[in-house]
Amino acid sequence: MVSNSKKSKKAPAPPVDEEPPSSSDDDDVVAPPPPPIDADADAEKGAEEEEEEQAGEDGENGDEGAEEPSESAEQRERNARKRRRVVARRKGYRQLATKGGYSTTALSMDASRDVAQNMVSIKETIRACKWAPALPDSAAYSTFEEYAERLKLSQEPLPQGPAAVYRASGEVFLRKVMNECMQRTFDAGKTRVSINTVASVLRPLQPILNHEFAAPIGLVRHAQTTLVGGEGKESPALGTLEHDDAQMTKERKSIVPKQLELFKAVQKAMLEQKKEKERKKAAPAGGPEPTIGKGKKKRTAAA
Repeated sequence: MVSNSKKSKKAPAPPVDEEPPSSSDDDDVVAPPPPPIDADADAEKGAEEEEEEQAGEDGENGDEGAEEPSESAEQRERNARKRRRVVARRKGYRQLATKGGYSTTALSMDASRDVAQNMVSIKETIRACKWAPALPDSAAYSTFEEYAERLKLSQEPLPQGPAAVYRASGEVFLRKVMNECMQRTFDAGKTRVSINTVASVLRPLQPILNHEFAAPIGLVRHAQTTLVGGEGKESPALGTLEHDDAQMTKERKSIVPKQLELFKAVQKAMLEQKKEKERKKAAPAGGPEPTIGKGKKKRTAAA
């Protein structure tokens, strides 16, 4: 019986183009190690190849429709411009927050009081203090007294010195409110602060504040009379309750006439003040000639 190990095996013939095997002296030569792999270069090369393939595909598809590449290019340009604006805006917000005291490297126990630099300007403070409802023909608040107080405060002068005092206290309050809103937003797993979050933070302050801020009646009425939705599916942004119709009628009869009367009176007073200022500015030009010294008349040349 012949074993399989004794069977002869025919060696394959060497290829024609290959060189004959080297001599025994070359067997001791060690081959050089392969060059190190550059992952970054490979990644860049792969990205370039993908871009070339994508460009080739776009060129092939361009023969089918000539208008599609131009539209896609315009869309890409718009998207790129939008991304640049968003990045620039966020960068500006981060710089402003860092200058104001919100730093990612320095730990702060109370960032609302670590005001390194004011984030609210004096002009914004004055504009906020002088704000008043601009629609007197609709009820702004549940009472006429609050509308009258806000309208009168909007006409009072507010120099920059007192406005800086308001800003010092108001900015600390705004920072504290925003910090609490951001904390509740992050705890809820969200990325944007909603109006509901702000209302939940300010709700405990309602009893100690003089003015309404949580759903004033003017905002509620505007939502109840504004239609939203597509064509054929329009509906009020906020529904009405059973007693809302009677309450609206009462507001139109009792609050709105008083608001209109007060608004007209304030506008008339503002117009008179403006005319008085213009009269004072024009008075020196046509007034009496000034005298030289106290109690002395201006000398004239002899005839």
